[in-house]
Amino acid sequence: MTDFRAEAIEVYETTRSSDTRGIIAALLNLAETIAPAGPSTPRDGNSPTWQGAALSYLQGRQNRTKAVDRLAGWLTEQGFDVDVDAVSRGMWELVEAGRVEANTSGAQPLFSAVPERR
Repeated sequence: MTDFRAEAIEVYETTRSSDTRGIIAALLNLAETIAPAGPSTPRDGNSPTWQGAALSYLQGRQNRTKAVDRLAGWLTEQGFDVDVDAVSRGMWELVEAGRVEANTSGAQPLFSAVPERR
């Protein structure tokens, strides 16, 4: 799985096609769900505490979108001990849960909060 992941990341970073980037992002998310690259995270509904902070940050302003590296930097400033890979996996979990949207049309995915329904 590691070779697949490395090749997928290389293709994702070098392509300019938003369709291809979206497909690769989805495949990487699937790979992380099946076999995470890092230490396993709990899948019983207990999300890391930083995910709630990141979601609140994204919900703080309408149309706020952030890349993973910007989110990781902000979380670090808030005192969370996170790295970019962990934040990336966590944000894709929030996408999967329907709490965050991912825009994969640019150079890197941009995450934004899903608007609350009234």
